[in-house]
Amino acid sequence: MKKYKLIMLLLISIGFSACEDKILNLESLTSPVDATFYTNEAELDLALTGVYNTLILTSWYTTSIQTLMDNSATDIGIVRGDGAGSYQELGAGIHSSMSAGFQWSYSHYYRGIARANSLLENMVRAKEVVDEEKYDDIKAQALVVRAINYMYLTELFGDVPYIDKVINDPKDGVILRTPKETIVTSLLEDLQLASELLPLTRPDSEKGKITKAVALTLRARIALYNKKYSEAASSAGAVMDMESASGLALHPDYGELFAQAGQNSSEIMLIMPYKEEFLRSRWPTAQGSRNLGGYSTYVPTQSMIDSYEAIDGEPIDESGIYDPKNPFENRDPRLKASVVTPQSVWAGIIFDGHPDSLTFRNAAGEEVGANKDCRNASWPGAFCGYLWKKYTDEESQTMVDGYSYLNFTLMRYTEVLLIYAEAKIESGDIDPTVLNAINRIRSRAYGVDVSDTGNYPAIITTDQAELRKVIRRERKVELANEGFRLFDIRRWRIAEKVMPVVIYGRILDTSTATGVPQIDDDGFVSYAGIESQYDLNTDARFPNAQNRQFNPGRDYLCPIPQQEIDTYAGLGETLEQNPGY
Repeated sequence: MKKYKLIMLLLISIGFSACEDKILNLESLTSPVDATFYTNEAELDLALTGVYNTLILTSWYTTSIQTLMDNSATDIGIVRGDGAGSYQELGAGIHSSMSAGFQWSYSHYYRGIARANSLLENMVRAKEVVDEEKYDDIKAQALVVRAINYMYLTELFGDVPYIDKVINDPKDGVILRTPKETIVTSLLEDLQLASELLPLTRPDSEKGKITKAVALTLRARIALYNKKYSEAASSAGAVMDMESASGLALHPDYGELFAQAGQNSSEIMLIMPYKEEFLRSRWPTAQGSRNLGGYSTYVPTQSMIDSYEAIDGEPIDESGIYDPKNPFENRDPRLKASVVTPQSVWAGIIFDGHPDSLTFRNAAGEEVGANKDCRNASWPGAFCGYLWKKYTDEESQTMVDGYSYLNFTLMRYTEVLLIYAEAKIESGDIDPTVLNAINRIRSRAYGVDVSDTGNYPAIITTDQAELRKVIRRERKVELANEGFRLFDIRRWRIAEKVMPVVIYGRILDTSTATGVPQIDDDGFVSYAGIESQYDLNTDARFPNAQNRQFNPGRDYLCPIPQQEIDTYAGLGETLEQNPGY
């Protein structure tokens, strides 16, 4: 793939740890910045590489932390096994300030902030020898990456120490928690400045670098997350206004966005890059069919499946065409584009995740193997009966090592439309542009133009409450397995409803299913009272159900890592813990 030629530059620091020790580990609290560095354009570019490198935060199977959070700490996914660590504990409600994964995340984001701070503070040494436009471009990119790191910190932990300078003395680093509102204000200001300094487009040699649209989209995202709806709509609207000039567009095929065929899409705005010989993921192993050597460790839940509408545009509990005996038919096309459903062909085989299926067949229906696992003699093709198709990389499913070089998308243009629509809905400023933004996304799912309303279920209501239901459903299905769900259920304050339930895998036998779950205005799927009618799985051979817990007085924030609190105490200061921990 020719796009993202910058990937080599972004990942070069991974392969050269000695160089990183001298140059890229700028977050040290005890070592002063090298006075001979940051003096020319080449050094600024190298430092910027280190800043960009902090966009890469991988977890179990070298998948992204975003995927980890969606599957282990929300209602849309399941993680089998215990390798998901702290975020799996978060989903189960058994996490604490000692959970190591929170320290891992917290430290990583501050590492990114420190690298950005070091570049921003010291790049003045090169000001006289670097072209002004280039100088401002580097500065703006560093501001955006710093803002990304602060966004994750504040959304996970709330108030955190705000550091915008180089720390050379440990005592200077003892900064108490800054109110989230104050940090957000600073981030919005930084991103506005960055958007004014960044170019609208970049040449092919700079593909993958941050642009004006990325800065404004991040600004819109942070504003939306913090209920600053006017600013969110304004920034998202600015990106929409520059759609043509910036080369942005919705990719015509939704499913391709998460496969090799979509890697060069004009919809993709910012990536976490994977590159052969530098960084590879094991998404095909983590999410793939056990028939093909995968472990089906990250998998979608039954409630995720039931969240996709019927093709009449209604939730399945209100649809006149949904049939629980044929649950995968007449459904929003994004269901089969995002999920491998039972009896569908995937990577050359017919996928069957039922626990009684001890053999599997090829696309022609011929028996070609036995379901097996490296630890047990026989198991089903997947532990929950479904697989994530997103990022699993069908081509890599057939490879022995199960590795993939698919980039993970951190930002895509669809999010801009979703932010714009939600911000305008919440502001009560509902006009035709809101409906158009939503319908562009919905029509793309059906592969038709937004004006072709006879071939997709267009939204026509202008009622605020109805549109709020629509936009929450749209975000859930459009962005599933992309790392947005945890922050959405927190900011909507619905986590206390959607989380403390049993998370189920597939229905065992749809041929006998008669019940239909109830789906409320927030998109919460409830099986209360119909468990037997719906044949929800509790089969011991098919261990997929997980008990999720949520304490509303505690779990809307993660705990500040105990190591951070102890460090402050050792320096004679108190770093306050979040409530309930």
